[in-house]
Amino acid sequence: MKRSLTLLLGIVAFVPAYFGQVTGFALTGLSLSPNTVLVSCDQEVNIGFSAVTPATNSTVSYDLPYTILGNNFNGFQFQAVVDWGDGSNTLSGGGTSTTGTNISMNPPLSHLYSAPGSYVITTSIYNPANQTYVFDSLYYTVGSCTYQAYAAVGLDCNNDGTIEQNLQNVPFQLIGSNGQVYQNNNQTSGMLQFTNLAPGTYNLQIDPSWLAASGYIVSSSFPSGPITLPNPGVTTYMFTLICNQGAVQLCVGGTVFCDANNNGIFDSNEATLNNVPVVVNGITTYSNANGQYNISFAGVANQYYPIQINPNYLANTNNSISSSAPDSVLAYPCVIGAPPIATNIPFNCISPSTVFCYGGYVFCDDNGNGVFDANESPIAFAPVILYTQNSTSNSVTVYTDSLGYFSYCGSFANTSNVIMAQVSSTWLAYNGIATSPIITLLGSNNGQMNYGLIAINCGGQATTCADMWTTVTPWIGYYQGSTAYIKLNWGNYGPQAANNYTLTLTYPAGVTLNTSSIQNSGYTISGNTITWNLNNASTFFSTYDVITFQVPSGLASGTQHIFSSTINPTGSNTDCAQFNNQGSLLQIVGNSYDPNDKTAATSYNFEGSVFPPDYLDYTIIDPLTYTIRFQNTGTAPAQNIYIIDTLSPNLDINTFTLLESTHPIQVINLGNGVFRFEFNQIWLPDSSTNEPASHGHFTYRIIESASNQFGTEIDNTAYIYFDWNDPIITNTTHHVNSQLESVQELNGALKIHPNPSNKYIDLSLESPNEVLIKDINGKTVFHELVFPNQIIDIEHLKNGIYFIESDNKYGKLIKN
Repeated sequence: MKRSLTLLLGIVAFVPAYFGQVTGFALTGLSLSPNTVLVSCDQEVNIGFSAVTPATNSTVSYDLPYTILGNNFNGFQFQAVVDWGDGSNTLSGGGTSTTGTNISMNPPLSHLYSAPGSYVITTSIYNPANQTYVFDSLYYTVGSCTYQAYAAVGLDCNNDGTIEQNLQNVPFQLIGSNGQVYQNNNQTSGMLQFTNLAPGTYNLQIDPSWLAASGYIVSSSFPSGPITLPNPGVTTYMFTLICNQGAVQLCVGGTVFCDANNNGIFDSNEATLNNVPVVVNGITTYSNANGQYNISFAGVANQYYPIQINPNYLANTNNSISSSAPDSVLAYPCVIGAPPIATNIPFNCISPSTVFCYGGYVFCDDNGNGVFDANESPIAFAPVILYTQNSTSNSVTVYTDSLGYFSYCGSFANTSNVIMAQVSSTWLAYNGIATSPIITLLGSNNGQMNYGLIAINCGGQATTCADMWTTVTPWIGYYQGSTAYIKLNWGNYGPQAANNYTLTLTYPAGVTLNTSSIQNSGYTISGNTITWNLNNASTFFSTYDVITFQVPSGLASGTQHIFSSTINPTGSNTDCAQFNNQGSLLQIVGNSYDPNDKTAATSYNFEGSVFPPDYLDYTIIDPLTYTIRFQNTGTAPAQNIYIIDTLSPNLDINTFTLLESTHPIQVINLGNGVFRFEFNQIWLPDSSTNEPASHGHFTYRIIESASNQFGTEIDNTAYIYFDWNDPIITNTTHHVNSQLESVQELNGALKIHPNPSNKYIDLSLESPNEVLIKDINGKTVFHELVFPNQIIDIEHLKNGIYFIESDNKYGKLIKN
């Protein structure tokens, strides 16, 4: 920033001082096109300008298309200086008497970087006629192509046309035209991702050395042909392998069982164990319902090969079993029609005496007697924090169900059967409740639960208050010229029923709604907003609808489309907490489909916004909403699923709030920003048996640290464990605090003057309109009919960030 300011002062030094009224086009801002993508495969970047409104009548395409904003446009000449961030600068001049057209620059603002990387590009515009100037600074990445593909590999060992086994962890390679090899070794979820690629032509193949070592030959692959970067799209590949008949095919098999008498022999009265991951020579298979496993691979006959149980399985069974399996196995040639020589795997099955169970109820104690009376309301989805008497640094958070009930079983407090419990203070604050009592819970390991009661003083809310929520989540990929699937989620956590309520879904301009996909009747459509007026008498419910849209062809990859939802009671009941009454989903055209991913939304992901999806305004303490999705794409139900999520140290852990979960969930704070989200006994169906039910997700909200400065980055990555398999590693979400243009300078946004402000604002309305002002938690602090030229008093508002809505336009206000 210091470098760009020096350049700007250098320009001003050549212009005589001007001491009169400012005339001509007074510059107020630079606005970047909402479809701009701040990453490029090639290493050349060019910048273009238009005045007042974006250029629409030209086929010229710029990497960074700016609109110069201002007042009193009557044609003007200007100077532009670009600091490219690599020590190079370009001084150029231009002028126009027409709005909305590309401005010819002399010389053209184009720069070729000598090396790939991320650069800070600072653009400054100066009007010498009235000495006004504006500038913008952003991060831009060049020379970094990414290629993603979905690959399925089937093994037809005897080449009879029947796939006997779907292979995972198959190493793939991209081969460049220059012979350079790029590896991808994580194909557990079927998704391949190659990054930091240079533009050019590539071919996808399975690692030949792995094929040779495994004794496999590629029988067929579809599709075939080269991949050309940039912008190749995402392709689904199908590979079929056969066994190399020249190699000896070996077979290993046996039974996995509980060795009750510890003699190492599978006796007739001993129980088998199913779904146990057995690994032989690096190949994994699972024991079936009868505890039997079979593995085949190419190798040398009568040799010993390593065998083990997947360590993740042993580590995540509450220490109830330990393996005494051999560390090697003698492999024999396969005999068609005959089972392999049995290598049985005994387990020492232990009943863990140190695992206790805890449970209780959370409810609105209307009469203050501490007893859950019949006429009192349970509180659903309240986060109950469990911790030991000696330490609160590590804790377990469980969420109440529709009856206000919570429970936890595990070795969290294995040194004592006494723990403490209370409702999260953050959740209480969001719901307008002062405090939660701290109660003592006694653990039990004999199947008889000792229930505790957390009696909440709801402050009179119990008879009037519901807690409605909504989110929008992705379903599959988002491409031009295709059908997009958007999942609208909503429900009520209570403690009272919402009864009548309104639900909306607003979709981006240009996409076409398929009304036949809407499952809930009684809706109306106005513009790009679907509105339902619904009724539900339940104090707790959770539902969703998957709605499809046609995305038109001809859109550039990287085009941003935003889907947003709202929900509010319309009857006599009010809403306890409004921070979860809005959902937002940013879909980027060209995004691939990975059923296990992590997405993030910021407070200004609303329609009309031109903010890059990974940028934050460094002057604002932003709340971020994260959604982690998972899908069982295996061939059997997933019994237990857990997610390890490593939160950035630049997030305020104390503001963590779970907004929604598709299944009962337990949250464990492991310390140092590491959270474990557990779905115990979820039994998630596999996608081949029940595709709709094979999906799950959860959404949480967290606020960035108040100490974050300009340039502070926030990265998050999640690790998804299905039973005892190796983790599926999600994409990494990335945000950086930077300088963003004010909302009033954006296309289609409200004009807010002054902004920032500490006393009053004017919205420059052309006709009377309802105006809503909401705080950063979504709470409405102003809702009135406002007339043209009417001043809105904001002096009573606390300092901070607010969002304003009127006539389907949005704005961001900073109160200081």
